[in-house]
Amino acid sequence: MPLLLSKPISPHSSYAIWNIQETNEKLIELHNAPHPKQLHPTKLAEWLATQILLKNVCQVFDINYKGIRKNEAGKPFLIDSSAHISISHSFPMASVMINRYKACGVDLERQRSALLKIQHKFLHKEELIYQNDMDKLCAIWCAKEVLFKIHGRKELSLKDDLKIDFITENWLTGYILKGGFEESFNLHYEPLKDYFLAYNI
Repeated sequence: MPLLLSKPISPHSSYAIWNIQETNEKLIELHNAPHPKQLHPTKLAEWLATQILLKNVCQVFDINYKGIRKNEAGKPFLIDSSAHISISHSFPMASVMINRYKACGVDLERQRSALLKIQHKFLHKEELIYQNDMDKLCAIWCAKEVLFKIHGRKELSLKDDLKIDFITENWLTGYILKGGFEESFNLHYEPLKDYFLAYNI
């Protein structure tokens, strides 16, 4: 399979990225387990690729992969394992991340002009200096998706509850600001082909 990147982040965390080029028939063969029957072909390809990637990153940490389920907020988790996972896909790219001990988030996005139209909906008041800057808008969107996945997607406002500070070109600090509580996360951000990748450390 055309695995673009498989990278350990720390002794207890890793991620992997796949550029999907196979037919669905080949993906089904590689997956070699039951799969959804009613998905659109593109969605099925993404589902199969992420399942295969998850199985592989679990092997890195000697975790017996039994599949995934989702909690009431739609956050995926491994069956019979306390390790944390995150999934992102934007066909033909798919990515997964695993962390044995803490919540994690990964996001893979293609730069898109639609962000210009909705920037007023996700820019925090302290991020308004980045209005109309496509590179910064994409970084902020990607990073906030990571924070959403870490938190579990429960009652967070992209605009008011999440904030991004740029530390260097590739390192960001993400803040979850909710009900007087503030938590910060170190985030890595980088271009990957014509996509952008973000994940927490």
